[in-house]
Amino acid sequence: MGKPMARNLLKAGYTLTVFNRSAHKAVELEGLGAVVAESPREVGARSQVVILMVSDSSAVEAILLGKEGVLEGMQAGSVIIDMSTILPSSSRRLAEAVKARGGHMLDAPVLGSRRAAAAGTLTVVVGGEKAVYDRCHRIFQSLGRHVFYMGPPGMGLYTKLCNNLISGLVMQAVSEALLLGKKAGLDLRELIKVLTAGGDRTLTLEAKGPSLLARNFDVHFPLKYMHKDLWLISEAGSELGLALPATTWVRELFGAARARGLEDKDFSAVVMIMEKFAGIKLDA
Repeated sequence: MGKPMARNLLKAGYTLTVFNRSAHKAVELEGLGAVVAESPREVGARSQVVILMVSDSSAVEAILLGKEGVLEGMQAGSVIIDMSTILPSSSRRLAEAVKARGGHMLDAPVLGSRRAAAAGTLTVVVGGEKAVYDRCHRIFQSLGRHVFYMGPPGMGLYTKLCNNLISGLVMQAVSEALLLGKKAGLDLRELIKVLTAGGDRTLTLEAKGPSLLARNFDVHFPLKYMHKDLWLISEAGSELGLALPATTWVRELFGAARARGLEDKDFSAVVMIMEKFAGIKLDA
């Protein structure tokens, strides 16, 4: 996600200093005019706004707080925008560390696929100080079609987790509905037409239904990240004293899919676990 987002910032005229833990991944951006840094510390020293897009909390912590981390080089008054998906409570703790060093932090995860990142049509949901959000609004507009300010620190992340809770559970519902139809002997292509015409139509069914029948699991959102996000949702619920039983069940199914080596396929590949239980496949 980070690379196409960086391309869009370059297209918008921003001067970029970039760092990737896998150095070869930054070569293309260097060719487009970005400066490749030796460390996150160098990025912090060269930038007034630092954007992070990494996989999990440990990566965010290492890049911000680790040896040669961003905070070691960060200029006073700089803004850290973390667009990763991590626990809201972890993000709030990191925001306090940034504040203690004279900076500001926004949590700004995105809704959308790699395709949307490349097209600049992501939805960006932001938590943090309103004045800091206003300062960075034009940056967000370069990355997404829709930008929402959701409130104090952590609220962007809670919004992202609500979204992915629905995505994960709806994907499971789509899988079960199509398997029920297959077992009953329905024409699955006709079933999809009916389900996408009714009041309970979903974008997930419209986007993923034909792909499931074609056994096409090309990656738009990796299964391993959906599993990670469902774990974050469960943890966030636990911290709030909220039971999320359906999320817990679906999280375990995604975990089983990872255990079967499906983690790098699209998250829709969770259907293969349900197919195993049912003893049938959805190929039409």
